[in-house]
Amino acid sequence: MSYVAKTLARGEEVIFRANFNWTYSLFPTVWFSIGMASLAMLALIQFAAGFSFEGNYVVAWWSAGIGAAAGTLILLTHLVILMTTEIVVTTYRFVYKVGLIARKTQEVSLNNIEEITLEETILGRFFGFGKLTMRGTGVGVIILPSIDNPIRVRKHIENARAALRQARKAPIVSDDKED
Repeated sequence: MSYVAKTLARGEEVIFRANFNWTYSLFPTVWFSIGMASLAMLALIQFAAGFSFEGNYVVAWWSAGIGAAAGTLILLTHLVILMTTEIVVTTYRFVYKVGLIARKTQEVSLNNIEEITLEETILGRFFGFGKLTMRGTGVGVIILPSIDNPIRVRKHIENARAALRQARKAPIVSDDKED
């Protein structure tokens, strides 16, 4: 069960879950590919060409193994970050949670959001990613990493804020009858 699902208040519902853009995983994937490619290339050179496992090849195997291990570690760390990060808009609040064992959450009531800043680079506009920065009363600053379709996320936040304002303006109807 996710952190947000565990902390929902009575009557609170998840409206939207934001996702990371594919470009957020590009560099960890590239590092993993470079590490594995060096290992595969060395294996191809040694075993397919029939070179012996002596001399300089021991250093090459160690180097390729360390590169592959480093690339794997970078990718696994990144995957843990992807799987344990939650960016959620609910009917009452915005939640940004990071962490598996040690958890860091930043939450702000939708009423307390003062400013939402969108930052999209040229590549971000082309590939559909950007950063959102939120400033709120009593919270400080929440900076989201490269998320997919930040305009859509911002729209969901603004729509939830509008719905919350509308609900507060509705008259309270009581079933109690005064006699």
